[in-house]
Amino acid sequence: MAREFRKGTDLIKSTAENKGGKRKFTKNIYWKNGDVRTVAFVTAASDIPKVRLHTFVRIPDDRMESGFRYDTFLCRKDPSMVDETGGVCPLCDDVEHEATEKFMALAIELEATKEGKKVKELKVKYDTVKRDDGTEVEYPRWGVITQGAKNFFSYFAAYDEMSGDIREVAWEIQREGDSVGTKYHPFEVKAALPDLTEVIENMPELEDLLDEMGSDEKYSQVGELEAGSQPSFGGRKNSDSGTAPTGERASEFSKFREEVVGSY
Repeated sequence: MAREFRKGTDLIKSTAENKGGKRKFTKNIYWKNGDVRTVAFVTAASDIPKVRLHTFVRIPDDRMESGFRYDTFLCRKDPSMVDETGGVCPLCDDVEHEATEKFMALAIELEATKEGKKVKELKVKYDTVKRDDGTEVEYPRWGVITQGAKNFFSYFAAYDEMSGDIREVAWEIQREGDSVGTKYHPFEVKAALPDLTEVIENMPELEDLLDEMGSDEKYSQVGELEAGSQPSFGGRKNSDSGTAPTGERASEFSKFREEVVGSY
């Protein structure tokens, strides 16, 4: 069934104003402190959904050296799923793992060729993956950006309202900070976008990815999890992962986050 997700730039703006301070895998585009990435949005600002997510859910996995991995789930209490689930969520109700609300958009990472500080050319960035038989294949670097409204998506909602479609330009985005004061600095790139048609045609729809994140197949992984079994970070609740801890737990948290969102 087609689900109705909460969308719209007004939703992003109101959230920013009200907010205080064989496994399927979708790569996430993620910034560490000091990172600068150049991206092209595939999701229009008006179609960016606000979703309830369970992040950093620890799942037993014998394939991992640690014996477990971290995964992200669409909460089954999300408004898009309530009709289907009756508002019952095993992660909320049984595992006692709290959900957080974020916004999500699909984007393609780009490679910028510069002369000094000026971008002269943009190309799609590719990852090279070696197959079991030793051959190599290249994949365009696309993924999901999952962030809050106040420190990230509110800027793009305002741009959409004042200047135009955020998909029509490339964005150079820098992250500053590694905790609650983290800021993202977006800059419109004054160079023509490359032809993204073929990449976009081979990408899934964001709604399909969200459907998978909340599917019965996905949730079958949480059946053995017990209440209170999930880790906390730096004394914070297990689901309150929007803020990285500082001090001794920072490196541990970084490893956890990389398992969930990947790193380049």
